[in-house]
Amino acid sequence: MKIKRRTLMIAGGVLGGGLVVGAAGVGGYVSTFSRRDIQRGGWSDGEGRLLAAWIVLHADGRVRVLSPHTEMGQGAQTGLLQIVLEELDADPSKTTVELAPTTPQFANSDNFAGLVMGDSDLTGWSKDFMEKTFGRGAQFMGLQITGGSTSIRFTGWKGMRRAAAAARQMLAEAGAEKLGVPVADVTTADGEVIHASSGKRVGYGELAEAAAARSLPESPAFKDAASWKYIGKPFPRVDIPDKVFAKAVYGIDVEVPEMRYAAVAPPPVALATVTGVENEAELTPRRGVEAVIVMRDAVAVVANNPWRAEQAARAAKVTYEPPEGGAVDSAQLLEKQRATIEAGELESVHSVGDAAGALASGEVIEAEYLAPFLAHAPMEPLNATVWTDGAQVHVASGVQAPLNARAAVAKFMDRDLEDVVFHTHTMGGGFGRRGGTSDANNNWLRQAVDIHEAVGGAVKLTWSREADVQLCSFRPADVARMRAVLGPDGKPTAWHAQTYAKIGSVHEATPRYTIPNVAIDTAAAEPALPFAYWRSVDASTHGFFIESFIDELARAAQQDPIDYRLSLLPEGRHARVIRRVAEMSGWGKPGPEGTAKGVAMFECFGSIVAQVAEVSHEDDIPRVHRVWCVADCGVAINPNAVEAQMQGGIVYGLSAALYGAITAKEGRIEQSNFHDYRVIRFSDGPRIDVDILTSLDAPVGGAGEPGTPPIAPAVGNAMAALGGRPRALPFA
Repeated sequence: MKIKRRTLMIAGGVLGGGLVVGAAGVGGYVSTFSRRDIQRGGWSDGEGRLLAAWIVLHADGRVRVLSPHTEMGQGAQTGLLQIVLEELDADPSKTTVELAPTTPQFANSDNFAGLVMGDSDLTGWSKDFMEKTFGRGAQFMGLQITGGSTSIRFTGWKGMRRAAAAARQMLAEAGAEKLGVPVADVTTADGEVIHASSGKRVGYGELAEAAAARSLPESPAFKDAASWKYIGKPFPRVDIPDKVFAKAVYGIDVEVPEMRYAAVAPPPVALATVTGVENEAELTPRRGVEAVIVMRDAVAVVANNPWRAEQAARAAKVTYEPPEGGAVDSAQLLEKQRATIEAGELESVHSVGDAAGALASGEVIEAEYLAPFLAHAPMEPLNATVWTDGAQVHVASGVQAPLNARAAVAKFMDRDLEDVVFHTHTMGGGFGRRGGTSDANNNWLRQAVDIHEAVGGAVKLTWSREADVQLCSFRPADVARMRAVLGPDGKPTAWHAQTYAKIGSVHEATPRYTIPNVAIDTAAAEPALPFAYWRSVDASTHGFFIESFIDELARAAQQDPIDYRLSLLPEGRHARVIRRVAEMSGWGKPGPEGTAKGVAMFECFGSIVAQVAEVSHEDDIPRVHRVWCVADCGVAINPNAVEAQMQGGIVYGLSAALYGAITAKEGRIEQSNFHDYRVIRFSDGPRIDVDILTSLDAPVGGAGEPGTPPIAPAVGNAMAALGGRPRALPFA
């Protein structure tokens, strides 16, 4: 992406502390930020008035909610719609949600602020200044991200809710003026401003111009929870009908006139550099084959249908140079990780009390846990279609960060952002792989662009499952050595975690239990293979480490795992979810013969989830029969969607817990497709029961990620109750 000199100077001042334009210039640049005005400048539809950020009102009363979040099966669009319907008092029959334009004007600063500051709320002048700072930063960096369970938690609850409440207040004021009555005497409902005593009413559409001309209220009043009609209530998913009736257009469905098809053959060694094709002379004469293209990380074949392209790609004999740092080998990597931990080559990321002293005062309980590399393996493989229309390049794909993807394409092609049109489509799963956080994560987009530039015209690249696994950016392989000392009452007096693992959130790497002396040390090492966020990010591994070890301590203390956890928790949300899941699962009561139950509780992305798994052994392989799940995400905007996300998170996490592992041997990824990188099937999936608790005094938490971390330790803890604790994933 080419950056104009003026943009670079301004942004450098904002993000670099004023080194370029000076403190006064930075303050002025930040202080002039108005998200509504900027979005109005980028709204080129020609219809409707943008009342507040993300909300467009038409003269006929239609309301369009512009969502900066893409759809990949999580149902976030519906939750955002519910929030706007609630606070705007819009007519649900006239209100729709659609994807916001993929332009810097619609960058998402609420998401940015939430990712940086979490649930912290600022007040006074600092609130206004920081909101403007995040606004400018998001605009410059092109942030339009779907991931991290932030769509409802930050964009919806902190951004769209306030925008909708502000728009409602503006409409009430404009309506009262039109009706000639005091604003205190009017109410709003179903897209109308109503003066009850006179029976007069006026529709929102008639007020669009007048309301849009008003200033935004600084502190609009929110609806009281007792009056909610949409928030916290089941609501039909807006994306489901098109999917059921096959009207939804995924990236893989895109068709362009005179389009050709491309497939790729990666080198057999991960991170190798492709040098050529040994048998190119055999490939080019094949029926329908148009071109064979050598790229740095794969060989592409372009043909007149996808089958011919894929078959030729599979027949390619790729020549390559090994990676500079040497071939990756899982066994050697594990030895290196263990040696690093043993040598104490770690840095402290969290410390409370004197863990070292407490560990020296008693008998140390120690355990090592292993988590392997994992691929994302979305059911819709990665794909992109590229074509030109005049001077503009068009790219169609399903991505989690559309504006970032557009900028990446501009960078790959050495073009201005304005020269690239990005068509974002719904996705058949993403789980972080389509997040586009680096060039490596956008490798399929770069390949599609390279192929297009080599052959011209319209080309659709679709990866095979084998290419998807070989060219993936993975969840890292992590190691943890956990140590603790128990006091006379069996409770831990010291907890020491030594991990070779990425820690993006210290909160998630630290146990929620009351322990007087805690130390968390880690090796801040880059993963050996390309990295991309995986569903629940660091929580997927740290949840396994922490909840497995706390269960080991309970058994060492000869105490019930539920009672033990409760003894280490104050009364509050954490204890409540554990008590409820124990009640749901019939904890302490005999289950079916040959089964045992295990429990785990974890907090991440603003939500607390507890799960109990009922497990048996069948031919020495764990079989999970039932899972009980209790989630407290503050307010569940759409309880049905939260339940579905918990179920999906459990199934996704269970696939990894039982089967998931990517291993490299002398540089070669040993897995290739679902026959050796298994996922849960209907035949071995458990029955899942979900209960949702509400905490109105807590911030709204996420739903897409938090259901995944507890399932692996819950299953492992049940297996320990059956005899023989597993400490390495996967279990099967």
